[in-house]
Amino acid sequence: MSITAQTVLERIQKKFGPGWEPTPVDAFMAGKPDTEVKGIATTYAPTLDVLKKAVASGKNLIISRESPWWARTNAFGGGTQFQGLPSNWTNGQNFIRQEEGAPDTDPAVVAKRQFIEANNLVVYRWFANWNAQPVDYQLKGLAKALGWEQHYKPSGGYPWGHNNGFFELAPATLKDTALAIKKKLGVKSIRIGGKPETIVHKADLSHGMYWLPDIQKLYAEPGVDLLVMGEPQWENELSLYSFDVADSGQKKGYIVLGQQVSEEPGCAEMAAWIKPIVTEVPVEHIPAGEPCWMPY
Repeated sequence: MSITAQTVLERIQKKFGPGWEPTPVDAFMAGKPDTEVKGIATTYAPTLDVLKKAVASGKNLIISRESPWWARTNAFGGGTQFQGLPSNWTNGQNFIRQEEGAPDTDPAVVAKRQFIEANNLVVYRWFANWNAQPVDYQLKGLAKALGWEQHYKPSGGYPWGHNNGFFELAPATLKDTALAIKKKLGVKSIRIGGKPETIVHKADLSHGMYWLPDIQKLYAEPGVDLLVMGEPQWENELSLYSFDVADSGQKKGYIVLGQQVSEEPGCAEMAAWIKPIVTEVPVEHIPAGEPCWMPY
């Protein structure tokens, strides 16, 4: 029995329930919705390398957290468009933002567009409504990848909900904790702020972006001495603030994983979420990999 990309989307929407809201953030970014699906791959980012791996494994529908065109729009190369988030996205509020993408003549745009068309691929971006679910699957996936699931302590409300809970870890130095995280996630590099010998044991874990007021609020939470995050909104604010936190005698630290490293495990949860409702074709997670490398 054949199934189209549009039918896959309709099943996702049905399982999601009445809370699904139309938004330009979640949309078909490339290919035709009526394309017959041979297999599905979920990923953090539909890079050209991921697309090639999908084709090699017989997958032609790619469901991604980020856009193939490096921006918030559904046009080749990003272009300019206004963005809105669904009102039930508890990680933030509705907002309007304008972004510029690469021009359609950019060689990377041309190469990707030609590969997508030549291989009859379809790319659907699923970001805002995925985040709007009561369970923060991105957080749960990251905790699972770290082996921290058993350390989760909800602070009230919906378990594994957005901004709900902390992780009680065995006491260890900030340096040893960072090394353990690096090894567990198999990443090339992470960044650490704070004194290496600081003992940490109560952590806030986030796959998302932190602003300085968020960091200050979490550091004020009783017992929290470690923040593990995807990325800071402003690098200069976080790094300069961390100097003064440490030098003022506060025994706290932070670890920056990078956006891709922190988001990819949740995209594996996306594949697990889809598998029970799409049984006609194989579904797998294809990681995009780290965008940067370290010299050794």
